[in-house]
Formats: sequence, C-alpha cells, structure tokens
Amino acid sequence: MMKRLLTLVIALCAIGASAELRGQSLPNVRVQDASGKAVAVRSLMDGKKPLVLTFWSTTCKPCMKELDALTDEYTDWNEETPFLLYAVSTDDTRSLARAKALPAGKGWDAFPFLFDVNQDLMRALNISSMPHLVIYTPDGKLHYSHVGYMPGDEDTLFEEVKKAASGR
Repeated sequence: MMKRLLTLVIALCAIGASAELRGQSLPNVRVQDASGKAVAVRSLMDGKKPLVLTFWSTTCKPCMKELDALTDEYTDWNEETPFLLYAVSTDDTRSLARAKALPAGKGWDAFPFLFDVNQDLMRALNISSMPHLVIYTPDGKLHYSHVGYMPGDEDTLFEEVKKAASGR
C-alpha cells in the first residue's frame, strides 16, 4: 500500500512540474558524446522533429527497463512519427567508463547516448530523480516531462511525441 501511495505522489508531482514548466526553452549546456567530445544540447534540435531526452544512471533499475523498452520500439515509432531520441547518462566520472560500456553490452544501439558527467544539464532542467524523460517540440519548447518508469509508460511517451510533432 505504501509503495502504491509513494508511486502516486511521485506521479502527481511529475505531472504538476510538467504543467508548470511546459513551454520553457531547452537550455544550451554542454554534455559529452561517447567519444568525450563536448556537445551543445541545443545543437541536437533540427527544427523539424521533437527531441526526447531520457535521463538514466547505471545504478537505476527502472532506467534499464525503460531503455530496453525504448530500444524495442524506437525504430517502428520513428517510421510512423520521426523524432530524435538521446539517452543521457547522469553518471559521474567514477562510473563513466561503465556508463559508456553499458549501451553496447545491452544492445542499446537504436539511438545515441550522451553523458552529463557534471550533471549540468540535469541541474538546468531541475531533474532530481531517475529515470526522467522530457520531450521538446521542434522549436525547442518543453512539451512533456515524466519521472519514473512502469511497463507501458513508453506508449504514453509515443502519444506525447505525436502531439509534440503536430503542435498539440
């Protein structure tokens, strides 16, 4: 019972935060790509497709389940409604090597991985729990934010991607 209540409270907080922050612009902080090169987050936008960022860490079991589900669905979804998806590791320098190796070991090769080693992007977006997923419209405005993962959440994600692509 307590676990269900806690899940409900977290979900309600996430919904409230989403409505409150909706429309905010994507911050222009830098993260690293897999080779260690700095990447400005705004450069990920192409102006045509929604951008999805899912934040994860190597110690987060729900994150692993979410990344498995997204890997399974991404190609089919992207054919129906094109969108950009990046998985952003929030692991620090101590676990960076593990975070970089994990995608290949798990077969997560459907979309690129980025590394927010200093948690600059995480702080800029006021993210404190993992997994945390955000969707930006093609013009870089926050459309949707979701904390946590339960099987089936990926279906809601795709519905929100379609809304962000259509401007609803």
